[in-house]
Amino acid sequence: MRFYGVASEERVKEIIESIENGVWFFEDTKHGSKERLEHRRVKEKLREILLEIQSWKSSMSLLPKNTIFIFVHEPSCPRAFKIYDTTSLGCSSELSPPRWKVYMDGVEI
Repeated sequence: MRFYGVASEERVKEIIESIENGVWFFEDTKHGSKERLEHRRVKEKLREILLEIQSWKSSMSLLPKNTIFIFVHEPSCPRAFKIYDTTSLGCSSELSPPRWKVYMDGVEI
């Protein structure tokens, strides 16, 4: 499954609003939790995470404003997201696991 990085917070908002009805799953890999949510609640969770990312970008002076944290499978019809946090930054030969995974029921990521 291919994911596309979304650099613009405005574009992320548009993608969130285009989320379709259905059952979604929200995983917090740091805390090892997984929730089953309806699409309205998933939108709320994604908006909360976006606000947190915007806070990182405004408070961390060494963090470039165009740093990408949110990746989506098919931005025109979002069915899965991988979202990274600041612990993913730095020099490494591989990307650490995403902090959050958000995906529709039936989608494997």
